Amino acid sequence: MTRDEKWELVGQGLEELGGPCQQILELRYFGDLNYREISSELDLNEKTVSSRLSKCRDKLEIVMRRLFSREKSGAIPSKK
Repeated sequence: MTRDEKWELVGQGLEELGGPCQQILELRYFGDLNYREISSELDLNEKTVSSRLSKCRDKLEIVMRRLFSREKSGAIPSKK
């Protein structure tokens, strides 16, 4: 699996999460915002940001394990 294919799966995982989890993870890891900046952007307490990020990372890990597992088993056609 190429790096581009892995990133495509990460995008699918984020889309599958959707809503607040997708938003906060994208702000942190793709927008490179710190907790204070995210709290300002989303009008949340910094501790809430920290808690949400932790919970959303856990949810994303579950989704990604499933997606990568399907990719390895051939359930998702790879682009070769």
